[in-house]
Amino acid sequence: GKSLKPQCFKNVKKLPVEYTANKKAWMTSEIFKNYLLKWNRDLQTKKRKILLVIDNCPAHPKIPDLTNIKLVFLPPNATSILQPMDMGVIKNLKFFSEDFLFCS
Repeated sequence: GKSLKPQCFKNVKKLPVEYTANKKAWMTSEIFKNYLLKWNRDLQTKKRKILLVIDNCPAHPKIPDLTNIKLVFLPPNATSILQPMDMGVIKNLKFFSEDFLFCS
């Protein structure tokens, strides 16, 4: 989100998810990298390895330091072909999003 302390989280002591603020409320390569490095450390302690399939968004850089996460990048402009569900989910989210209350 854009705000460091959104009003909708006013009385929330702990979130069950990671929340990061960014002036433009977009994913950045720094946020992405920090999140994956933290997740990688968590997976190391649990002795687990995963494969993560990612689209080719510029905010998703290659991260060579990962030991327990293997990144596989989709080819450019292939997300909607290789992930057909995305089109329907995104379309519905955009259509119905005005009915939901989002904090900003």
